[in-house]
Amino acid sequence: MVVDHTSVLFASGEVAEVLSCMQDLAARGDGRGWLNLQPWVEDENRPPTSPLGRMFSSLGPAVPLATWVPQHRRGRNTVPGTIGISHATGRFAVRRLAEHGVEVPPAWSVRQDHTRRGLVFELPDGAGAGDILGFLLAAMEVLSGVEMDGRWVADVAVQRTSRGR
Repeated sequence: MVVDHTSVLFASGEVAEVLSCMQDLAARGDGRGWLNLQPWVEDENRPPTSPLGRMFSSLGPAVPLATWVPQHRRGRNTVPGTIGISHATGRFAVRRLAEHGVEVPPAWSVRQDHTRRGLVFELPDGAGAGDILGFLLAAMEVLSGVEMDGRWVADVAVQRTSRGR
């Protein structure tokens, strides 16, 4: 499997380019694309990590990572869109978000709220890219284990089909 990656650097108030990428992924409808999102953190501001420490830690990464997979078709079935957030703040992340004024939209289903594996939501049909991105940016601000400055990096990943080679 060959995956093409496109990085989009953006600021919290300048999301047009990443929204356009999200809309393109959603329009594909084939399940061969996704978006990873992280706050931009300078190397000197990243907390030190060791492979051994990560192996035995019960928490996710200090620099949160979100992944969005848009709704798509698989055969005759529709696979709902999902978002996941790996973070270092532990269990009860949904409650923590609410305490900080970040409400989960009522139509979204919480599928996982785990200490190490993070937070996963299943999205309803028609969830808009703007709503998804807005929620992710706000949620990651709350769930981050590092100081953030409003800069972000999105990695847009698209699998090539065998015809595309």
